[in-house]
Amino acid sequence: MPRPHLETMVAVILASLSVAGGASGQADPQKPRPPASIWRQPRNAPASPGDAPVPLETQDPRFQAYFSKVREKIKATWTYPSAAGERGIEGEVVVEFRIAKDGHLESTAVRRSSGATILDEYSIRAVQTAAPFPPVPDDVAKDTLTIDTTFRYSLRSVAPRGK
Repeated sequence: MPRPHLETMVAVILASLSVAGGASGQADPQKPRPPASIWRQPRNAPASPGDAPVPLETQDPRFQAYFSKVREKIKATWTYPSAAGERGIEGEVVVEFRIAKDGHLESTAVRRSSGATILDEYSIRAVQTAAPFPPVPDDVAKDTLTIDTTFRYSLRSVAPRGK
């Protein structure tokens, strides 16, 4: 059975849409709580605002300028693995990462796997390769900043032009 020719592999980076907890740390019962992180934050490490990762696509104006720089650095290093594209593998990976005040990457972790190791690995590698990031401004975080983002890997066929 012939496979359709895929002329374009599209990878779209979007942020996780939900953050658990509020000022009290209690989850909003009407919003689903994201899965727990696979790593623990050291007790003496300063937390991100609200003790939760900040979505890379947050609309909070306090983060906009800095997150735009982080996003661009990640996009510049992120690729769709050709082996995954050739096998028709698609999926979403949620990655959580910590940036130290000076901009170096402290940690990365897959928070929600795509189910395909290759996609998970390429997502982590994109964040790691993008580092170091610009120093974290004082108005964004006093120390370490924890961010989460969703990498979406999607294949779509594009019709040939001129026919």
